[in-house]
Amino acid sequence: MATLSIYVPDQEPYAVDLDGIEQLSVGRGSDNDIVIDHVSLSGSHAVIRNAGGVYQVTDLGSTNGTFVNGEQVTESPLSEGLQIAFGNVQVVFSDGEAAPEAPEEPATGSAGVADVAHDQPPVVAEVSNSPANFKNLSPIEKIEKKDTLGQIAIIVGVVAILAAVALIALSATMKAV
Repeated sequence: MATLSIYVPDQEPYAVDLDGIEQLSVGRGSDNDIVIDHVSLSGSHAVIRNAGGVYQVTDLGSTNGTFVNGEQVTESPLSEGLQIAFGNVQVVFSDGEAAPEAPEEPATGSAGVADVAHDQPPVVAEVSNSPANFKNLSPIEKIEKKDTLGQIAIIVGVVAILAAVALIALSATMKAV
């Protein structure tokens, strides 16, 4: 029985049975067969195909790439125990011959680059290396993280200014009386 053991950061691992399935799409989008809600995955990240018991993973041009045993791939056959990385999500393929082991934590050097010499999967970079003239054509707007403490400070400042204006107006009214 072929399975994928999926290890999403900060979640319990789970397995997906591949027997009898010819093709599975993997990604963050709800239209995928395997939906993995993690920011490091693209909406349509990769496809896993079964051609007569021979499994293969194909990257669909994802932003953070698909890696098999630490090597970035566009297409790769799968065999027992191979570790696949979809962004920061680790997946272990098993064709049923041995129980899968949990992947090790990625070892990174500077700038989030994987330690390929020790077969560690890559870590998604914190910053984009997009060219200067890059234009994002996605219809989905990027959500910027809000600084909650900064927003609270702004609100407190506005309330303090309004209170000061009210006190000045009140004192001016009291002097006039």
